[in-house]
Amino acid sequence: MSGNVSRLVDLIRVVARRQPAAPAIEFEGGRIGYAELYDDALRLANGLREGSFAPGDAIGILAGNSPDYFTIYLACQLAGLVAVPINYRAVADDVAYVLGNCAARGVFVGEGYLDIVDAALPRLSAIERQNVIVVGSPRYRALTAASGADDLRRLDPLAPAAIFYTSGTTGFPKGAMMSHLNVLSRLVSWGWEFGLNAGDVVLVPGPVFHMSFSSIALVTLAAGGRVVLMRDFDAKAALDLMARFAVTWSFLVPKMTSMLIEALGEGGNRGAGRHLRGLLSSGSPLPQPLLEAIVQSFPQARITDAYGWTETGWVSLCHHEDLMRGRRSVGRAAFGCELGVLDREGRELAPGEVGEIYAAPPLSFLGYYGNPAASAAIRRGKWETGGDMGYLDAEGYLHLVDRKNDMIISGGENIYPAEIERVLLQHPKIFEVTVVGVPDEKWGESPRACVVLHSGENAAAEEIIGFCDGRLARYKRPRSVDFLEALPRNAMGKVLRRELRERYWQGQEARVR
Repeated sequence: MSGNVSRLVDLIRVVARRQPAAPAIEFEGGRIGYAELYDDALRLANGLREGSFAPGDAIGILAGNSPDYFTIYLACQLAGLVAVPINYRAVADDVAYVLGNCAARGVFVGEGYLDIVDAALPRLSAIERQNVIVVGSPRYRALTAASGADDLRRLDPLAPAAIFYTSGTTGFPKGAMMSHLNVLSRLVSWGWEFGLNAGDVVLVPGPVFHMSFSSIALVTLAAGGRVVLMRDFDAKAALDLMARFAVTWSFLVPKMTSMLIEALGEGGNRGAGRHLRGLLSSGSPLPQPLLEAIVQSFPQARITDAYGWTETGWVSLCHHEDLMRGRRSVGRAAFGCELGVLDREGRELAPGEVGEIYAAPPLSFLGYYGNPAASAAIRRGKWETGGDMGYLDAEGYLHLVDRKNDMIISGGENIYPAEIERVLLQHPKIFEVTVVGVPDEKWGESPRACVVLHSGENAAAEEIIGFCDGRLARYKRPRSVDFLEALPRNAMGKVLRRELRERYWQGQEARVR
């Protein structure tokens, strides 16, 4: 395949030539223009090409938010490398697993994260020390000092561009591979859906290792808009940035939105929403009181609630008009996407019938790295599933009923109980444990450990939670513990996880997202 635009970075190259001096990223008082962003990425790409990396090599990115993150990501696309964003809240075991699983040849490391990589490095024989590249170091500067020749050699658009790791049902993450064309089609469809254009100023307040936040930034850059990037989210600072830069659009998880509303009530910048035309939310349901508060605080902003999963992206959108009518659904199929509800035999069900939710996106992801069995398990022909159960009504609106799998979504982060259980079972006092998601006013839901101790043992919740320090990323740690005499089981001895979960969710308005 050939053509001038087959990768996301090609769109940004076009923008950089069309409006070289236009601001691309605003960050902590500094500004980087489009020509500078693209040229920096091109020089870094050439430096990587001239070094020890070859097209198709995977390279990790463990760093906080900064313009450098996007320089690195775009450079990887230009050089034909496979970018592997890593959650900066990960511990050394997580980092070692991810980099080892994708056979990474190197890793970019942001300030403050080198100790984690150093602890993981002895387990990573494929990564030479010189290919641990600290952002801003002499090695990094040497790579970015390479010539700026615009070598646009054609790469297969269906070659891997990035691998995003999702939590795994077996306790180990799975690497979802995205092709160049997959990334491009997904972001173009979102740009079309939300009407993003060169006149938009988009606040990106969350971690860009997360595909949702990075995607919103990248689609803004591809459209020629301006990204206002925060290193870390702070509600009052976000309001000030919205007012200062006349922000027109943003994506936030519900907790961030709630904190913005609270900050406004505490005297935050009232001019923040003056130019705001759109807000996108995802990660957990928007409670009705929060939805009403958003409308009151930002009356001219159109709100969209999105539903989807990492592998397929946002598959359905509940737009402003439906939210205002109080429709309790996750909306209709997103642009270019089909929705279906299938039974166990793979047959499409009629409206109102509950089954497993599937989607057919514009272009499917490539599958999980090195895991064909898991790739096959989520697919049925053209369809892909995130594992949730629900139904389509007669008008094509998708309604969630329950999760087929056990995933917990806390503050927009996917957490699988098996990861936590695998760690807790190493505790000498614990006989058995099951982790379930329970309602949490701050995070939507949070992990709770249901623990059975060995006979004669005693423990406090603090001891159990504290045992996870250094063994699990902080956001994955259980926030509460129940001590039980026994776990509920069926006649075959299988733990009734859903029965445990049901104890905590009775009477809740929104049960899944």
